[in-house]
Amino acid sequence: MKRIIKASSIFLLIIMVVSCVTTPYVIPEKYNLDDELEAVDRIYAPSISSWKKVDNHSIILRANVTDYYLLVLSRPMYKRITGFSIGISSTGSLITPGFDRIFVGNPSGTDDYFIEKIYKLKGKEQAREIRERLRQS
Repeated sequence: MKRIIKASSIFLLIIMVVSCVTTPYVIPEKYNLDDELEAVDRIYAPSISSWKKVDNHSIILRANVTDYYLLVLSRPMYKRITGFSIGISSTGSLITPGFDRIFVGNPSGTDDYFIEKIYKLKGKEQAREIRERLRQS
C-alpha cells in the first residue's frame, strides 16, 4: 500500500510540473492594441536613442532619433527593479518580436524577456499618451 501511495505521489508531482511548463502565459488584454496601433514585424534600428519603462510588461523605445515603438514583453519584468539597464539581443540592427529579447540588468544579475509584440507609435505625444494609459490600467 505504501508503494502505491508513493508511486501515486511521484506521478502526481510529475503531472503538476509538466502542466506548469506546458501552460502558455497569456498576455493581459490591455496590451492588445491591434485596433488602434500599427503592429510591426520588425524594427530597423541602427541606433537606439532612449527607452522608458512603461510598466512591468512593456517599454517604449526611441530609435533612429524620431521613431517611437511600444515593446510588449512576453512576461512581466521583476517588480522590484527600480534603476536598471537594458540591452537587446538583435541580429544586426533588426529587432524582431518573438525572436529577440530584452536583457535587464539588476542588482541580482541579468534577466531576459522575449519581445512579444512591437507597435509603432506616431511621435512623442502618442508615446506619452500610451505610457500614461497603460500605467493607469
